[in-house]
Amino acid sequence: MLYKLLLFAHVVSAVAATGPLFAIFPLLSRMKKAPEAEALSYVNALQGVLRAVAHGGHYVVPTGLMLIHFSGWSWGSSWLIVTYIAMTASLYFMASAFKPARNFAKSADFSKYTYIHMVKVATWKYTALMCFFIWLMTSKPNFW
Repeated sequence: MLYKLLLFAHVVSAVAATGPLFAIFPLLSRMKKAPEAEALSYVNALQGVLRAVAHGGHYVVPTGLMLIHFSGWSWGSSWLIVTYIAMTASLYFMASAFKPARNFAKSADFSKYTYIHMVKVATWKYTALMCFFIWLMTSKPNFW
């Protein structure tokens, strides 16, 4: 029963960490059509979405570690080692994925079209990274 609850919590946290990303694209479309004066309100809305993604992600790792512990998988399984490496490498990306866009939004050189491009690229990269992690967690491939 505990394992099933942990699995449920892990899946819900993965959805919470990934799902709001897809709200970014409609916001960017509206921002593109909006007057330049309204751009900052869209920047604030996007920051709210990104905060939701970040907070959803706070539960993915601890629930995942507990699932590994209770599932009987070896901590040295090849798919877990690849996951450790990918997570360690992605900490830099996750921490800095949207920071350049956030800093650009506060700069004097702000252009909504450049900002939209920056956020779109970061969102697709982050989504691809999340899909890679979801593939690792569901397929549990044997690399060696």
